[in-house]
Amino acid sequence: MKKASPEGIVDADVHPFILPHEVAARLPETWRIRLERYGMRPPVPGAIYPRMRNSGYRADSWPEDSFPGNDVDLMTEQLLERYGITSAVLIPLHAHAFGAEYPELAAALSEVLNDWQEEKFLAKDPRFVGSVCVPFESPSLAVGEIGARSGDSAFQQILAPASTELPLGSSRYWPIYEAACAADLPVSVHSGGVATYPLTGPPNYYLEEHVEFSGAMQAVVISMILGGVFDRFPTLKVILVEGGISWAGPLMWSMDELHRTWHRDLPTLSKAPSEYFREHFWLTTQPIEEPARTTDLVTALRHTGMADRILFASDYPHWDFDSPDHSLRGLPHELKEKIFHRNAAAVYRSREKAVPV
Repeated sequence: MKKASPEGIVDADVHPFILPHEVAARLPETWRIRLERYGMRPPVPGAIYPRMRNSGYRADSWPEDSFPGNDVDLMTEQLLERYGITSAVLIPLHAHAFGAEYPELAAALSEVLNDWQEEKFLAKDPRFVGSVCVPFESPSLAVGEIGARSGDSAFQQILAPASTELPLGSSRYWPIYEAACAADLPVSVHSGGVATYPLTGPPNYYLEEHVEFSGAMQAVVISMILGGVFDRFPTLKVILVEGGISWAGPLMWSMDELHRTWHRDLPTLSKAPSEYFREHFWLTTQPIEEPARTTDLVTALRHTGMADRILFASDYPHWDFDSPDHSLRGLPHELKEKIFHRNAAAVYRSREKAVPV
């Protein structure tokens, strides 16, 4: 099979799934008993409306007697080997629920997720790279977990939900950003979180839920830029995962135009909002907008001015998986090569003994 990129592919959004018995086996007894008796405060993946056929996973991604994203061999076969993936960035979605639990329980659950990634995936194949899962709503505890993992090159980013108890630009989360800069790790913001539907409320239709992802990401950008995060942390890198791309250009135009009028209301900003966006953010392709004319997508990407800041993402093993063989159809070859491989080098650090990103 001809590979989508001769240099190999960096996949910025791959979802492993931890099973309940794997959590219980690693959790201290006090928290294990509490979890068994009373359950989770936020909903875990699969417990959120609306539910899709096959629980929202590819029909062929179900291993025998297990769950999609839990079988390392099947993931290796269906993703890494089939498409020539040189780096698969793991994003355990349980982290969104685990990280918002009671502080000490959230810290214990985050540690479990990180240990599990290491044992189940990272130690078995250097093409897998991990996300540091943290108790995001308890920044002091999150900083401790970042420090514990920052020396391990198998972990290449810090995971954050798009929807948090306060806007992500709030100073409440600044200790996490400070720790991210100290560790030279990007913060990967994935759709979902505590306030799962901040724009529309609980959806009536899956289309409504899916389209909202891009709105939630725009809220993240506005909050972080206007909140002065990047003047405080000038080396912070933020990856927006599973939130679309084409909205970026118009959002920058809007912020810049309003900033020219209302800049005195934002005395902490030292430059135009679009400059912060292009210096600090990366975007991922899944779910990329697909207009009827591919040329319209090319135009939208050009308007972002971020051809060097777009990363490929497959969203494996979810139902809306984007195959590298069929994604980015109609885009210029040079742009596809950047998205599939080259752009990743500016945001991820190389993993020892791995095929370099």
